[in-house]
Amino acid sequence: GYGAQWTGALSRGRDNLITDEAPELSPEEIQQLGEPQNMIQLKGLDDGMKCVSASAGWGHTAMIAQDRDNERKLMVCGRPHDFQTLMRLRRLPPFIRDFCVQYSLPLEGEEIDEQSSKEPSILQRIASFLAGENEVTFHEHEYRRYSNIPEMLEIKIPSGPAGGGDRIDSEVFELHGTKNTEKSSKHQPMHTHFQNTLATSAGTTAVISKTGTLYMFGLNQRGQCGSGTFSPNVWDPSPIHGLASKRYVLDHGTGIGENLFKEFKEQENPIVSVALGLQHGIALDSKGQAFCWGKGERGQLGQGRRLADDEEGQDDEPNENRTFEHALHVDNFYDPYATTSTKEDIYAPLLSPSDSKIGLISAGMNFSLAVTSSNLPYIWGKNCVPNPSFSASDFNIRSKPVEDSTYPRYVPGLPANLQIIKVACGTHHAAMLLEDGSIWAVGVATDSPVPMWDEAVEILTPGIVDTSEIISFQAGFDRTVIVSGLESGKRQVIEIQLWSNEELRQYGAVRPSYLDWLDQEDESQKVLSVHRGWMHTVVVTES
Repeated sequence: GYGAQWTGALSRGRDNLITDEAPELSPEEIQQLGEPQNMIQLKGLDDGMKCVSASAGWGHTAMIAQDRDNERKLMVCGRPHDFQTLMRLRRLPPFIRDFCVQYSLPLEGEEIDEQSSKEPSILQRIASFLAGENEVTFHEHEYRRYSNIPEMLEIKIPSGPAGGGDRIDSEVFELHGTKNTEKSSKHQPMHTHFQNTLATSAGTTAVISKTGTLYMFGLNQRGQCGSGTFSPNVWDPSPIHGLASKRYVLDHGTGIGENLFKEFKEQENPIVSVALGLQHGIALDSKGQAFCWGKGERGQLGQGRRLADDEEGQDDEPNENRTFEHALHVDNFYDPYATTSTKEDIYAPLLSPSDSKIGLISAGMNFSLAVTSSNLPYIWGKNCVPNPSFSASDFNIRSKPVEDSTYPRYVPGLPANLQIIKVACGTHHAAMLLEDGSIWAVGVATDSPVPMWDEAVEILTPGIVDTSEIISFQAGFDRTVIVSGLESGKRQVIEIQLWSNEELRQYGAVRPSYLDWLDQEDESQKVLSVHRGWMHTVVVTES
């Protein structure tokens, strides 16, 4: 990987936290220096262990590692329970930041358990004050154990993590929804393989176990861990509450009122994919149901409903702009081509139950994306749809070109009859890979803060990528990276962004500079996936 090391997200150990062995270079610096972006190897994996999948958060890195016995482990480094302190430390002068980083670590030579009973030293208290932290003086053990991890640390989860692409065992389906005795075809799984089983964000981590159970840990002030309660942190991986359809919860829940969903701990079906926004999450189960939880004041949870006439001034749905500490089923997917509505209809017509099953999900900073089994893309959340009342010619300082969407809205602009096979979201854009190898996107342009949410635009033309050789399709912050195989046996790595300039979109695909460095170091290394965090990037390779 490469980037900032003081966060610990590059797993270089405590002695290398305040040095930058592989700082990120700008395109201008690479051109001036005439040298490629160099990288360093993440430490902390035992001999014989290999990385199966990885994810780069704002200040930490998570990976699923597999040992020689094919046992998988969840490994984490950096600051998996930290976001506000991370932001504050980044603004401090480097020498003050380095002091804070050094003295918020356990004292060298002593076990963490030995130090947990001691009072923080005066230097630790000063470091805590400068970084704006109060937790260190009250929860020293937890802070040292979980919030500043300079080298990969195993985080235990029941049954071990699943890997993307793994087939779901028949026994796994029997573990969930045990109260469901119906055996009709409508209860047969839509998804039989895991998709994305690991996700990270701003101080949160989500992982799917081999049993299809979704676990989360990290910050939880906004309920972003979905644990059924609001709390500063969820220290250990915990199951998410409410991962079942409303009908299933009503039939089998034991709580009363709103507590019915909050206290519902059973999953109706195995979870096959998960994605995280800044303070919200989205998950997909084997039946094709999507669920959201966490911060929802700007529609991130997709709980609103669309009026048939789209009139303004109507009363809001009770859940559409609320934050929830448990998962809620997202089920209001509207038919963009419906012709059956009448003037008497209050709400717009929904897709049929079969057409509204979800095939793919992803999440941006404050929005969510889903693609239905009928190949229709939908998006919802903060400032992600055009404002129909906005006029560029009639300037109004209070009017914005975009607005929030509290319910899933169809994304137009994609070519007809082409299947969407992969999706990935950065902080402010959503990218969709089509079966012809083209990539289309909506979002905010990289070169200028231009909202481009009205319809999808092409950011990679067909013919460059062979979709039968796709190895990885990931997005992080401002860019999307696609890794594919070539006939020569080598790997093709393409980095693209959403540009407002059409010429840039046509010729904006680039080969990352770190590939030149990798070729110089060891030509046998082949890239498997690329994961971009806030201040660091992780590149997974195979020898």
